[in-house]
Amino acid sequence: MKWQDKKILLVDDVKLFLEMERTFLNREGLKVFTASSGEEAIAIHRREKVDLILLDLFMPGMNGDEVCKRIRKDRELRKVSIIMVTTSSRKEDVDLCMGAGANDYITKPIDPVVLLSKISRFLNIPKRRDVRVLVRLRVEGDTGYGQFFGNSVDISLGGMLVEIDRPLEIGKVVNLSLVLPKKVRLIELKSRVVREAGGDGRLYRYGLEFIDLGMEEKGILKEFIESRRS
Repeated sequence: MKWQDKKILLVDDVKLFLEMERTFLNREGLKVFTASSGEEAIAIHRREKVDLILLDLFMPGMNGDEVCKRIRKDRELRKVSIIMVTTSSRKEDVDLCMGAGANDYITKPIDPVVLLSKISRFLNIPKRRDVRVLVRLRVEGDTGYGQFFGNSVDISLGGMLVEIDRPLEIGKVVNLSLVLPKKVRLIELKSRVVREAGGDGRLYRYGLEFIDLGMEEKGILKEFIESRRS
């Protein structure tokens, strides 16, 4: 199985957390499922046989540790990696997670870099060389045969994921313009379209790789990315 075909199940009763996590993981090409309760999580895992479960510890009805115990006791379901999500790293919370059979844990608010590192370890996903931050910036682009408009989904020193209003050709070089909010800087970046990342029929998602990035542009991007992580 290719790592792009692996399945992750996100379990949390707070829809905001589910959407944030799904947005972050969708760009990795992973198949992402969501559940808002323990019962729903077990039903989805029984149907899909997911490869990894990101499971909130405290939920109404059935807490994550109980969900984890039930999965570990079921011969059909037990062979799955489980990362528990806690609100703190207190010893009693960690002991509750690990005692229930979790492989690892992570605390809220979730750091995307830490999350991807843990997921990469369990699913053998190649780690990215550059740190990416989730950020919504207005993007304008020129393909040489027309313009496009949209927003960024995330950005790193190596590239960005964009959501735009028209389809692009893989391998095409495009010129991007975006305004970074800190000090209101306009930055222009030469990029190559390296992958298609889905869409909803109205907007199109593409992964763009920065090329011929100058020292000045790299310095501006680095400063912005570090400010978003702090």
